[in-house]
Amino acid sequence: MMNIDQDRMQQVIQEAFDKTNSLRWQTAIAKAKQQLESNPYMHFDGDALLILSDSNTIYRANGTCQCRAYEKGFPCWHRAAARLVERYNEASREACGAEGEAACR
Repeated sequence: MMNIDQDRMQQVIQEAFDKTNSLRWQTAIAKAKQQLESNPYMHFDGDALLILSDSNTIYRANGTCQCRAYEKGFPCWHRAAARLVERYNEASREACGAEGEAACR
């Protein structure tokens, strides 16, 4: 399971909701949030989020995904989770720069 500052992640999630009017993306973001909180089988490799899904399939998500929703042209929670993790990492780096070493822990 990834080590995530829940307050920072909640800010990232709220920003994501605020940026979209798409009900499908909002649903994907909500499921991504739930999975990020409960799924211990996720790893960000610096380029993509690797996810062991409930279907026992490993997905590699960044701007693309191998799931059925993506293949049909719909938003998927895998891509939403990958983007949330990317934004979380960016916010963490910004906090490290602004707040010093203590914010990086």
